[in-house]
Amino acid sequence: MQSKNLNRLLRALARQGLDVTYNNHTYAVRLKNSAAESTATVLLPDNLPVEAKALKQLANLANVRHPAGGRVNKCCATPDFHPGDGGVAIGSVVETKAMLIPAAVGTDINCGMRLHVAMAKRDQFIELMKGNYFFGTRDVTMSAKTAQALFQYGIPGWLDTMLDAAMGDIIYSDINQLATEIDRVYLGGSLNGAVQWVPEKWVPKDGLVRDGGLATIGGGNQFKS
Repeated sequence: MQSKNLNRLLRALARQGLDVTYNNHTYAVRLKNSAAESTATVLLPDNLPVEAKALKQLANLANVRHPAGGRVNKCCATPDFHPGDGGVAIGSVVETKAMLIPAAVGTDINCGMRLHVAMAKRDQFIELMKGNYFFGTRDVTMSAKTAQALFQYGIPGWLDTMLDAAMGDIIYSDINQLATEIDRVYLGGSLNGAVQWVPEKWVPKDGLVRDGGLATIGGGNQFKS
């Protein structure tokens, strides 16, 4: 059944000017008559419905060029892939050269997916993730001092202060791994701020802070914890 549906989808996409292949759970899509390097890819399960509009948006994004020489080097999409209202598919990931695409920034800045490889302890991993993301078992507790550092200096400030007195789930985390990952993110994943403008209910002068949204991957259709 999946093969019939897939073939029907590929024929429909071809009529819309797209060359699409599907191999090893990965769609490769490009505009017909475009350069070979303009191919975009997205990894999706066999049984996940795919909307033609989303694939066309992804192919268009991969083909963006600027008259002054800017271009898209690479374009792919994460498994939350679906059409976007602004002309860019949700879940798109794009690398550009000498060019910024405002529509690709969107409103979900820094929203993303992460791929975990869990083999021997797969079932245990899934149960822990379900608890953290759906049943409220996560515990990201911090001191008021740590919360102040977070709003003043961003994630690097939060990490530096948490190193002095880890608490909650952070006790069980690999702090060195967190530091290494933050070093790989542009500007540490955040900008410096001004803590004096933050509402006191978010950053008290003392005590503990438990923010239910901190370190989640969003709300609504983005799996809010």
